[in-house]
Amino acid sequence: MSETILDVMGMSCPSCVRHIDEALRGVDGVETVEVRLADGTVAVRHETGAAPVQTLIAALRDAGYDALPAD
Repeated sequence: MSETILDVMGMSCPSCVRHIDEALRGVDGVETVEVRLADGTVAVRHETGAAPVQTLIAALRDAGYDALPAD
Protein backbone atom coordinates (compact mmCIF):
# COMPACT_ATOMS: atom_id res chain seq x y z
CA MET A 1 0.00 0.00 0.00
CA SER A 2 1.26 3.49 -0.86
CA GLU A 3 0.09 6.97 0.05
CA THR A 4 0.09 10.05 -2.16
CA ILE A 5 -0.58 13.51 -0.75
CA LEU A 6 -1.73 16.26 -3.07
CA ASP A 7 -2.21 20.00 -2.58
CA VAL A 8 -5.61 20.88 -4.04
CA MET A 9 -6.42 24.38 -5.30
CA GLY A 10 -9.98 25.68 -5.35
CA MET A 11 -11.30 23.51 -2.52
CA SER A 12 -13.36 25.75 -0.24
CA CYS A 13 -16.40 23.94 1.17
CA PRO A 14 -17.88 20.59 2.23
CA SER A 15 -19.38 20.16 -1.24
CA CYS A 16 -15.86 20.39 -2.70
CA VAL A 17 -14.72 17.71 -0.26
CA ARG A 18 -17.47 15.39 -1.49
CA HIS A 19 -16.67 16.01 -5.17
CA ILE A 20 -12.95 15.40 -4.62
CA ASP A 21 -13.62 12.25 -2.62
CA GLU A 22 -15.90 10.86 -5.33
CA ALA A 23 -13.48 11.75 -8.14
CA LEU A 24 -10.53 10.02 -6.49
CA ARG A 25 -12.46 6.95 -5.35
CA GLY A 26 -13.31 6.39 -9.01
CA VAL A 27 -9.63 5.81 -9.87
CA ASP A 28 -8.64 2.15 -10.17
CA GLY A 29 -6.44 0.99 -7.29
CA VAL A 30 -7.53 3.70 -4.82
CA GLU A 31 -8.37 2.23 -1.42
CA THR A 32 -9.04 5.28 0.77
CA VAL A 33 -9.30 9.04 0.35
CA GLU A 34 -8.89 11.58 3.19
CA VAL A 35 -9.74 15.12 2.11
CA ARG A 36 -8.37 17.76 4.49
CA LEU A 37 -10.32 20.94 3.83
CA ALA A 38 -8.50 22.94 6.53
CA ASP A 39 -5.07 22.57 4.92
CA GLY A 40 -6.15 22.09 1.31
CA THR A 41 -4.72 18.61 0.87
CA VAL A 42 -5.91 15.13 0.11
CA ALA A 43 -4.23 11.87 1.17
CA VAL A 44 -4.87 8.94 -1.16
CA ARG A 45 -3.98 5.39 -0.15
CA HIS A 46 -3.68 3.06 -3.10
CA GLU A 47 -2.19 -0.21 -4.20
CA THR A 48 1.56 0.14 -4.78
CA GLY A 49 2.15 0.80 -8.45
CA ALA A 50 -1.50 1.64 -9.07
CA ALA A 51 -2.96 5.14 -9.33
CA PRO A 52 0.07 7.14 -10.51
CA VAL A 53 0.19 10.75 -9.35
CA GLN A 54 -0.65 12.04 -12.83
CA THR A 55 -3.76 9.84 -12.92
CA LEU A 56 -4.92 11.23 -9.57
CA ILE A 57 -4.26 14.80 -10.71
CA ALA A 58 -6.14 14.14 -13.97
CA ALA A 59 -9.15 12.84 -12.00
CA LEU A 60 -9.16 16.02 -9.93
CA ARG A 61 -8.86 18.22 -13.03
CA ASP A 62 -11.81 16.38 -14.56
CA ALA A 63 -13.75 17.26 -11.39
CA GLY A 64 -12.76 20.94 -11.73
CA TYR A 65 -9.80 21.22 -9.34
CA ASP A 66 -6.09 21.79 -9.86
CA ALA A 67 -3.64 19.77 -7.81
CA LEU A 68 0.09 19.30 -7.31
CA PRO A 69 2.09 16.72 -5.37
CA ALA A 70 2.61 17.99 -1.82
CA ASP A 71 6.14 18.71 -0.64
